[in-house]
Amino acid sequence: MTDPRVLSVISFIFALMTAYSLYTGIRQLRDARRAGKPIRWYKHLGLLTGLEYGLLTFVFLLRTATAQNAIAPDMLGLVGPLYLILLIPAALVAGLVIRRVILNMRTVGQANRVPAKAPAPTATIAQTSAGLEGDLLSKQEKEEQVQRQRERRKKAAAARRRQAGKA
Repeated sequence: MTDPRVLSVISFIFALMTAYSLYTGIRQLRDARRAGKPIRWYKHLGLLTGLEYGLLTFVFLLRTATAQNAIAPDMLGLVGPLYLILLIPAALVAGLVIRRVILNMRTVGQANRVPAKAPAPTATIAQTSAGLEGDLLSKQEKEEQVQRQRERRKKAAAARRRQAGKA
C-alpha cells in the first residue's frame, strides 16, 4: 500500500466519490427546502458520506506525499499530528453515517409496520396529507386525528343515508 501509483488512484477515486456525494447531497437539500421540508446538513446521509470521503482523500494524499518524499524534512514532524487531525474527524463522521443509517432503517421499519388490531386503512386525500405530516405528530395527536376522521366519516355516511332516503 506504499506504492504512490496505487495511492494516487485511490485518492482520485475518493475525490470523485466526494464530489458526487457532495453534489447530490446539496441538490437534495435544495430540493427538500423548496418542497418545504428543510433537512439539516448533519442529518443528511449524502453530505456526511461526502465529508467522510473528502477527509479520507486528504489522508491518502498525505500518505502519497510522504511516500514520494514530497514533504520537507523539517515538516515531517507534523505528519503524525496531521494524520490524527484528519483521521479522528473521519472516524467521527463515519460513526454519524452509521448512526444515520440505523435511524433511517428504524423509521422505515416503523412506517412499514401495520398494527395487528387495526384494519388496513383506505387511502384518501386526507390520509395522504396526514401521512406527510405523520412524522411530526406525536402518538396522542395521531390518535386524536384518527378519531376526528372516524367522526367525519360517520357524519358523511349519515348524510348520504339521509340524502338517499329523500331522493
